[in-house]
Amino acid sequence: MMTISDIVQIILFCALIFFPLGYLARHSLRRISDTTRLLFAKPRYVKPAGTLRRATKVKADKK
Repeated sequence: MMTISDIVQIILFCALIFFPLGYLARHSLRRISDTTRLLFAKPRYVKPAGTLRRATKVKADKK
């Protein structure tokens, strides 16, 4: 059976391990999240490569 002091010791032990690891990993977290997003997520809002065309109704004013 675990007592309250055992639970507090486990919480403090985890805090001593994971807070410094998170602080050290924060600069590379952006790179990791971008890499996983590019690997697993579908690209959105991407237009196919091609020439830029103007709509046929839009015409310049002749002066």
